[in-house]
Amino acid sequence: MLFFYVGFGLYSVNVLVGLWARFGGGRFGMFHHILYASVLLGALTAIVCSYHPALLLTLAVLASFPLVSSRSWLHPALAILGAAGYVLALTIPN
Repeated sequence: MLFFYVGFGLYSVNVLVGLWARFGGGRFGMFHHILYASVLLGALTAIVCSYHPALLLTLAVLASFPLVSSRSWLHPALAILGAAGYVLALTIPN
């Protein structure tokens, strides 16, 4: 379960960084890409170590992010959908 919480924590940090970039004018450059890779690795590890079908939603969202512009309305919508995968995995028994 530890890897699940690590993955969820990384995802949450990434959402906060995204909010900061969107509304605070922050620019993150290469840090953003490194954080995205760690979030993806955290989600994959969470799926392997504590499988829950809802985590597949999060993984699908993470896989689709490179296809969507960060300035599009779809980017934050996907972020919420990906977080929903973690929340569902927390609330629905496996």
